[in-house]
Amino acid sequence: MRNALKVLLTVLLVVAIAGLILPDEFEVSRSVRINAPADQVHPYLDDLTLWPLWNPFQTGEVTVSISRPSSGVGAHQSWQDPSGGGELWMTLSDPVHGIGYDLRFGSHPERYQAGFHYQPHGAGTIVVWEMSGQMHIPVMGAYLAMMADVMIGEQFQLGLERLKRVVEQQPSKESERP
Repeated sequence: MRNALKVLLTVLLVVAIAGLILPDEFEVSRSVRINAPADQVHPYLDDLTLWPLWNPFQTGEVTVSISRPSSGVGAHQSWQDPSGGGELWMTLSDPVHGIGYDLRFGSHPERYQAGFHYQPHGAGTIVVWEMSGQMHIPVMGAYLAMMADVMIGEQFQLGLERLKRVVEQQPSKESERP
């Protein structure tokens, strides 16, 4: 019994020390090729009122409030959900390069940087959804940072695939010409 307790305490000590030593920064990134130019993709990302068309985080359990104006730098949204909610502030909006935004979750003061970057690819656009930040939680922060890609990456890919469907279903500017 004593040996088992010593082993358990040793393991807990190693886990705690590793949590203090490991980096607590994280980055998550996913991409998709959309068969449309960036100027046709941009409105769906720039205008927060259009996010429910593709955003996997806006489910029926989420109540969202959006500021006016709802697009461009300074646009803001807040949400409430079973995990507590958060806020988003648009910090960059460029139809050629993409958008950037800051996120805050719950009542935590930390802000995380995220955004969508556009890369021309033939007649289409590669859209990259990225998020980065630092987990300021003693010991556990490093472990959460290591799991961020697994926890968020799948949702990012789902959102990008939905965005692709929404954008590609819209008539192109070329087809609207007489």
